[in-house]
Amino acid sequence: MLHYARREETWETTERELKGRGVVCMNFFDIVLDFILMDAFEDLENPPSSVVAVLRNRWLSDSFKETALATACWSVLKAKRRLLQVPDGFISHFYSISEHVSPVLAWGFLGPKQHLCEVCTIFKQQIIQYLKDIFDTDKMRYTTVNLLADDIVQLSQRRSEILLGYLGIDAIMTMNGMTPTDNGPLEESIPV
Repeated sequence: MLHYARREETWETTERELKGRGVVCMNFFDIVLDFILMDAFEDLENPPSSVVAVLRNRWLSDSFKETALATACWSVLKAKRRLLQVPDGFISHFYSISEHVSPVLAWGFLGPKQHLCEVCTIFKQQIIQYLKDIFDTDKMRYTTVNLLADDIVQLSQRRSEILLGYLGIDAIMTMNGMTPTDNGPLEESIPV
């Protein structure tokens, strides 16, 4: 996905795809936080009744329920993929990631594993509070671009620290100006 998104020749197609999905501006907040995360949270609040019936069936084992939920996620994504106007575009790449992430998140939010549900719920709460804080004029200084940028960075670091603290992870590796390479170490990113 990162390799695809970094290629300038894909930007026009990506923008067209995302505008068709209601994303007006191509930036991290509108794409990742709103289009991807908030839409996923909303979808998980109202799962299909057939999925709920399987998950509530006390006669089925947890492993069977988890497999059924994963299969349901993959089936939905496969159906959506068939309808894509750009078969190898941004949304296709997003669906490829979703094939791995969606079943885990769905199981976390909907399944019986209490600890996984707690982790997913804390993550969701932190993302929602982060978005609320960004638009709170008592917490953000909308007076200059630089002050607003500083406040967003501080807020992002604070929310990350809360999540990592909950997971028992001590520190965040600083990645300013760094991007991951194929499967190797971080390399310095040179602005063009």
